[in-house]
Amino acid sequence: MTVCKDVYAFLVGVRNRSVTTTLPDADVTTLQQLGIVKVVTAAEYAQITRDLAGLGTDRDAIAQEIEDRNRLAAQLWEEKKRTHSILFHLEGRERRQAQMDAEAADTGKVQAEESDLAARQQRFDALIAARSMMDTLAPYGGRYVGLTGFGAMQWRDLGLRLYRASDLDFSAYWQQAQQVARELNGIAARSAEYVAQLSRPLSTSDRSYLWAIGVGLAKTQADVTQGASAFVAAYASIGGLAHNDENRLMSAEILTNLPRPIGDTLPWLTRLEKDVRGVGVPKPSALGVASILLLGQRQDGTFATAELQSFLRLTRSFESAALLAIVNRPFDELAGKFSALRSLFASWGYQPSEDMELAASYLTLSDLPADGISTKLTILTRGLQTYLEYPLVAASILASIPVFEANETLNLLEEAYEIIGRLAMPMSQAELICLAVRMIHGIRNETVSGLDSTAAAARTPVGFTYRPGMGFFFVPIIVLHGSYYSTFGGLAGAHPGHVHAFGGSVG
Repeated sequence: MTVCKDVYAFLVGVRNRSVTTTLPDADVTTLQQLGIVKVVTAAEYAQITRDLAGLGTDRDAIAQEIEDRNRLAAQLWEEKKRTHSILFHLEGRERRQAQMDAEAADTGKVQAEESDLAARQQRFDALIAARSMMDTLAPYGGRYVGLTGFGAMQWRDLGLRLYRASDLDFSAYWQQAQQVARELNGIAARSAEYVAQLSRPLSTSDRSYLWAIGVGLAKTQADVTQGASAFVAAYASIGGLAHNDENRLMSAEILTNLPRPIGDTLPWLTRLEKDVRGVGVPKPSALGVASILLLGQRQDGTFATAELQSFLRLTRSFESAALLAIVNRPFDELAGKFSALRSLFASWGYQPSEDMELAASYLTLSDLPADGISTKLTILTRGLQTYLEYPLVAASILASIPVFEANETLNLLEEAYEIIGRLAMPMSQAELICLAVRMIHGIRNETVSGLDSTAAAARTPVGFTYRPGMGFFFVPIIVLHGSYYSTFGGLAGAHPGHVHAFGGSVG
């Protein structure tokens, strides 16, 4: 099929009702079959024009028919009141029968009027739709072509993606776009199944927490029953180490996604919890930090406890220090990029906070250079301000997706927001947007290779690459009543504006 830039130019012409870019007839037929455009022959156009000429008469006829129907209904109501009164039963048999026959006749008339009115209204609605369609039609090769409502949305989406799909065959682009839509719907559906299975054993946990966990597990554990059972087992096994539900949920998700049995990893987690306290992490935050170190276990079986101690001198955020510690890059490289990003945020007017530290750490782990992130991050932050009072962390997570530019990222986020909203409601906009962030994070064209525990990066098509056991971060979004609480933090603990979203590959 024709490449995307030519299809887009054709759709722009259709939308502007002045088509200058032509497509092969087979391609136009394909666009019609996909529901993107509506094609009308000259004969059909002429017939619709004739039908529309009587639109005003049809409207007047419907108004008159409604009046007649209401008059008959009122008359029938009066007759029913008479036949159901006490006096009716005192009248003679013949008189009663006559009144009942009249009522039956009028009932039939009302039903006939309603049936005819419904059919006439349906025809009128079809003419209104036809008139709306005619307003969009443009002459094209002896026919007329117009954008459908669905087509208008696809035209917008294609425009946002044209920067990378310009020379891509449209059929290949369409398959890719539909695959992403199917996967988003699949993640949302599996998330709902997880929430249903976790609600009973975790009845004391906040519903928004369960949805955050559900989204994370849905992207990595295809078997819902098995995944839910493993999560509940992990959650129960670490009860003695947990000091708040957020840490316990996050740690249980990490244990669930590790390739080893929970029974094998629990002793390591217990030891790590003690070790991180020994290097300066307070007890209330130790479980979360230990879980991240367990996630980043090296091939030789060791953990990044020493690296954690180094990064704790760089940042007061325990979570940020843990994330930076398990990445297999030189300390000076990571510290330089982290400090540069933190300085950038400070120059924008952000005050020192857990959010600033986390945003800087997430972007430090990404492939994006610190000096090239400003424009993309600004666009994303502004877009998220509609939903989040404190959008910096969520915007940084989205900015770390390297294969999408800012506007396409926001477009995909909107799609995920609408999909998850249909299943997770009632929730606030802020809660739903955080779930949507977690749904789409992980899009890239190769798997992460920066963690010590990963093998060489595997090339994959642009799309979702949620694959368990590859050393990904599985930190849940923690959402509560419109604010966002850190699972653990060195800067005053709980803080607004925070969202965890490492439920896929690091961008």
